[in-house]
Amino acid sequence: MFLFFNLSLAIMKVIGVMSGSSLDGLDIATVQFEDAAGNWKIVSAETIALPDDISTSLSRITEMTAIDIAKTEYAYSSYIGKAIEQHIETHGTVDLVGIHGHTVLHLPDFQTSWQLLNAGMIASMISVPIVTDFRNQDMALGGQGTPMAVIADRDLFPGYDYYVNLGGIANISYVRDNSWLAYDVCPCNQLLNHYSKQLGHAYDKGGLLAETGAVNKTLLDHLLSDPFIKRQPPKSIDNSWIQKEIIPSIDGIASKPVDILRTITEYISMVITDQVHSSGKILFTGGGSYNTHMMSRIETLAHNYNAECVIPANQIVDYKESLLIAYASILRYQGKPNFIASATGASNSVSGGSVYIAR
Repeated sequence: MFLFFNLSLAIMKVIGVMSGSSLDGLDIATVQFEDAAGNWKIVSAETIALPDDISTSLSRITEMTAIDIAKTEYAYSSYIGKAIEQHIETHGTVDLVGIHGHTVLHLPDFQTSWQLLNAGMIASMISVPIVTDFRNQDMALGGQGTPMAVIADRDLFPGYDYYVNLGGIANISYVRDNSWLAYDVCPCNQLLNHYSKQLGHAYDKGGLLAETGAVNKTLLDHLLSDPFIKRQPPKSIDNSWIQKEIIPSIDGIASKPVDILRTITEYISMVITDQVHSSGKILFTGGGSYNTHMMSRIETLAHNYNAECVIPANQIVDYKESLLIAYASILRYQGKPNFIASATGASNSVSGGSVYIAR
């Protein structure tokens, strides 16, 4: 039997929590939703750095034993629970919390996506219902379980022709033939951050490191020749593929980090703009939007299509994914679809997510 929860409140405050694959912090945003479609606002938001031990453990999660994974899940979930508690104490009570969790494995061929999180424990800590584990129902119906962002693009950000998120993995949403398409495009900040750390920086601020390097044509051709780039959507990227295949292949071709950064920046820019098939407005969000060097390259290439690149206010750039998780959570709580089948490839649009009721 399909259960859902009928919300009678005219206004709801929902926390969305996102820790991206780039492991650059825990994003927490409280979003106020009203019954009127499209009527929402972010009322509080903050990014909290993940402790080094948790970040390191998450980056190595696929190499761990079951016991060590359980210990990491406990530490990670406890940290998130305490962070949410503090956010609520500082900014006020909420009706619902959505948490994405850290993606360990994403395997559409096996209809499974594993986001590390003990949501039941967190629900008990904060005494607020938790929504999590969004992707698996879509995947059970043949979908990729990603990208989720398309539901927020459609409902919360009307007026654009393309929507690009430059996160750990870059993804895009747009309408073609009256149907929404959305898919992962290529690795993004995961790669840039990895090679920035080799130069002693957590990330390449503004792309200043990449600017000092030169494009390695052999490496660029190698990256652009990957079969995933030419594969037709729906399609998605698993973090372990980046760690176990893409990074080792890059290391086998080039060794100078600044040249690798410059080449990866060019690769991302070329692949992103190759998805644009017409003039129009492109909304860019995610941490990569602050990489002025990469955005300059994207804007130059997008000019070939007479496309306009738009970067919204910093709060939207920083917290769009948290907003998405909050919105997907309230839809799940109301029993409404939060995945779009034409984008994910599923047989039906589903209301994905597990709900943990606080007791």
